[in-house]
Amino acid sequence: MRNSSKIVGIQGGRGSFNEQAALSNLANFGIADYQLEYLHTTENVFKSLEKQKIDFGQFAIRNSLGGEVDESVEAMAGRNFEILGSYQIKIAHALMISPKAQITDIKTIVTHPQVLRQCAQNLKKLYGDIKLDVCQGELIDPARVAELISEEKISKSIATVSNRFLAQIHNLKVVAENLQDSDENFTTFLLVRLKEV
Repeated sequence: MRNSSKIVGIQGGRGSFNEQAALSNLANFGIADYQLEYLHTTENVFKSLEKQKIDFGQFAIRNSLGGEVDESVEAMAGRNFEILGSYQIKIAHALMISPKAQITDIKTIVTHPQVLRQCAQNLKKLYGDIKLDVCQGELIDPARVAELISEEKISKSIATVSNRFLAQIHNLKVVAENLQDSDENFTTFLLVRLKEV
């Protein structure tokens, strides 16, 4: 039996834009006593809702530069849920690397496909010789990539781009900030729960 505190599953990890959106908006929807469950993907959010492991889910649905979040659109298909609210936050992207690496060591930037869309011009201009990549499963989440870089579980030749708070949390080195192609960069998030049958 759970206590009265609600569990909110989010698409991102600790330090992610998803966490930032939750912390700054959940109280506006009457969810003041809660704990976050870091689920890394929208698919994981829906699976956890369906297994009743969480009370609410939150995920990014659209970005002003990058458009629809394909991962979320695909995860929503065929699912029975209701949208409790939507909210947006301003997004600024930073490039972060292992504290043991230099930018010249970086061979690949691994991040979410949305981040690549939001930073396409600047990444090409500034880091055109570095391979850009997205991964499957939880590694689609830059927060998870940052965590693994920090734990030295992936090569120090890998960097990620996301919320600069990830660098603080995971003790990574920020080598560039404001990589988004426009300062007017906003992501919209949805707060959802399963529809009661």
